[in-house]
Amino acid sequence: MARDVFEVFNDLIQLDRDAIAAYDRAIEACEHAHTKERLASFRDDHARHVVDLTAHVTSLGGVAAQTRDLKGKLIEGFTAITSQGDQSALLAMRGNEELTNRQYQAALDESLTTEARAIVERNYADEQRHLAWIKDALSRKVWEQAA
Repeated sequence: MARDVFEVFNDLIQLDRDAIAAYDRAIEACEHAHTKERLASFRDDHARHVVDLTAHVTSLGGVAAQTRDLKGKLIEGFTAITSQGDQSALLAMRGNEELTNRQYQAALDESLTTEARAIVERNYADEQRHLAWIKDALSRKVWEQAA
């Protein structure tokens, strides 16, 4: 059953809000400035996603999600507990970004207007970039190279 744009976008808004909180915990756990800066830029992308998605929902006369859900609070808690330095923070965020990528990809399977689809595609491209950088950083062991 196809979901309407309000439901799809509100799910993504909650997802991005959850990601912001998880990134905050991961950034706190990191020891190296470069890793913190990259994660902060990814967190800022998620904040922009919330703004863009919210603007579209309200422009259509809908009410945008204003809170996070239980799943997001669990993700934030998991990230906080497991993040004890750059490596573990990146591992936690890899899992979070894999989830975010799956959710954005699933949103593209919904019946969306051209404008709504463009927003989702733009945000999904950010998510793919985040995950690619995190995977690369883990493979290169950036925490060992930072001095």
